[in-house]
Amino acid sequence: MSASDSNVWGRFRSFAAVMFIASLAGCGSDRFQVTGRVAFEDGSPLEEGVVICEKKEGEQRVMARGNLNRDGSFRLGSLKPGDGVLPGKYQVMVVARALTQAEASKMPPIIDPKFESFATSGLELEIKNTKVDLKITVSKPKDWKATKDERTESDNEEGVKH
Repeated sequence: MSASDSNVWGRFRSFAAVMFIASLAGCGSDRFQVTGRVAFEDGSPLEEGVVICEKKEGEQRVMARGNLNRDGSFRLGSLKPGDGVLPGKYQVMVVARALTQAEASKMPPIIDPKFESFATSGLELEIKNTKVDLKITVSKPKDWKATKDERTESDNEEGVKH
């Protein structure tokens, strides 16, 4: 190995070491654990869906999300599932599981559609502490009963049996 090859290799090792140390410094130290639960007003869990959070920093958006478990619990992550969330103020939305086309034609939405948009959910989250436990209460659509009755009547008129 020549002196110039040795010098290049030495610089590469130094660069790699600096990058490795820098990656360790940022690994989790600036993210905070956020866990929580999504439930209906009666306390029953929303069993399927996702919680999505968005923070705007100038032109840039920072996103975090967490999939719901059967008990309504979730753990937010930004880069990978459950890795935590950067500090700041976030808008939050809850999206229930997607209905198939057949289900959507026969069933009302699972939750009030207002929760499925940052603009209308009314949900916010501020991350300051090392750990946050977020409780989110969602409601069924306001016209849930009427929608269900209307669909049943419409199906009966079309000869659909229940």
